Amino acid sequence: MRIDKVKVLILLIGLLSTPISWGAAKLLPSSTMAHEDSLIILEHLRILSSDEFAGRKFASQGSLHSQSYLVAILKALDIKGFNNQYRHSFEQWGFFKSKQGTNIIAYIPGTHHVDEYIVLSAHYDHLGNKGNKVYNGADDNASGTAALLHYAKRLSQTPLKHSVILLFTDGEEVNLLGARAFIAEQEKLLSKFKLNINLDMIAGSKRTKRLRFISKDLDKVLTSANLSDFTKLQRHFKTHAKAQLTAGFKSLKRRSLSFNRTNWRMASDHGIFSKAGIPFIYFGVGTHKNYHSEFDDYANINQGLFLSATEVIFQQLIYLDNAMSASTLADELIIGKVNVEKLIVMR
Repeated sequence: MRIDKVKVLILLIGLLSTPISWGAAKLLPSSTMAHEDSLIILEHLRILSSDEFAGRKFASQGSLHSQSYLVAILKALDIKGFNNQYRHSFEQWGFFKSKQGTNIIAYIPGTHHVDEYIVLSAHYDHLGNKGNKVYNGADDNASGTAALLHYAKRLSQTPLKHSVILLFTDGEEVNLLGARAFIAEQEKLLSKFKLNINLDMIAGSKRTKRLRFISKDLDKVLTSANLSDFTKLQRHFKTHAKAQLTAGFKSLKRRSLSFNRTNWRMASDHGIFSKAGIPFIYFGVGTHKNYHSEFDDYANINQGLFLSATEVIFQQLIYLDNAMSASTLADELIIGKVNVEKLIVMR
């Protein structure tokens, strides 16, 4: 990787120097993050969407650079690889040859439910080069990748109650290959995956005003009361955050009558989790004028929306972790499996 080593060193020092001043059970009253954190996460996004990574195309040299960058940051944060390794390779088979893709996966053990997992996912691949044009994919999906690196830092210092799998998928742009490979490889653990939170395009263009979301099967992991409270929290963020959190997606308008509307439930990696019966919530801005074009670069994202979206999503993660833990406790109380010692720990 040819990125300036001095800049990387400064970035890594910054990553390790900012303590978290609030506990995992506490929600911030606003949707803003610390200034130093803002600079670091923007730097992640800028680097990943630079020409140095050549559009991060599947099975390319740019992809290898991306993998090295992600692993270096995770190691600097002292976050372990999933099953003791960061790189999890898979094959894409064609008529005459195969290509190798690589998911980058890390793991942060939970404080209460070590054997139950929340999977945070974002794909790091994009479209690469086309002629003399570089498709840097700043929004798609250096934005989600940078956000996951930010969450990795915060959760390594203040873990959730549930264990967290940080899944940086490869091959999302090639029929969701990385997510498919991950689910296939973890068949024995599927029942332990309680929730997938997928981030794909959370920075938009300069004109983007809303962070959107869809979800499915949250009622499997939340009580009706908690689900109602979660809905109220999301409505709060619609009017009290720059990201203007909004339910549902809109497709990019096209004049052609042959244009098919996007199936947002299968538009990114969350679709594969949903097919496996795992509840999900997917955050993104939807399509915009720079989508899948050479203009999706760092200069054209909405930085304010991106920073707000990153924090808004994190606060929802905190709520869901606590609510899911409370739901588990309620279930155990009903069937008489909880004991006094566990009640004390959970308080």
